[in-house]
Amino acid sequence: MAVRNVDAARVTALQHGGKVLFEPHNIPDRGREAVFSDPQGAVFAVLAAGGGDPPDELADPGEWIWSSLITTNADTNAAFYQQLFDYDVVDLSTDDDAEHLILASENYARASVNTLPVNGQPVRPHWINFIRVDDTVKMTEKLRVLGGQVLVEPRLDRHGGKVALVADPLGTPFGLIEWTDTQIIEVAK
Repeated sequence: MAVRNVDAARVTALQHGGKVLFEPHNIPDRGREAVFSDPQGAVFAVLAAGGGDPPDELADPGEWIWSSLITTNADTNAAFYQQLFDYDVVDLSTDDDAEHLILASENYARASVNTLPVNGQPVRPHWINFIRVDDTVKMTEKLRVLGGQVLVEPRLDRHGGKVALVADPLGTPFGLIEWTDTQIIEVAK
């Protein structure tokens, strides 16, 4: 996640229950980075890019488009990230008791915080990164051919496109999501 000052982010993370997993350090030709875990144990990194952040624009197919935190307590974790990054928190939860909170800044959605599904299997809080694709069904078929695994079959997302959860041949999970150029990526406060 982008920050202006990695060392200040370290202090704020520790003040609000986070842990430092990898101390702030410089990466040549990239910027300054650190790796933390939030109070519930989800791991994330911060980066102050040496050349600054790119402008907010819709990712092209094949690029990272979204991150979702899957956690045991969405409200508590959203509050942590709100303190750390000065995010606005927008509640888009549904009637089925599934919490879905959007983390936003400058009226632009940055990530979501979602409650862990209750299915009897112990799962640690974690971040899932999503890649934008033109066709989730075709991409999951291609992924299988390349030795990957489909963890959650393509299904209709709340935004109208299809979404799937997959893993690469080594088992690293990530998401695939269809997102049209006309879908709104700004959020209202």
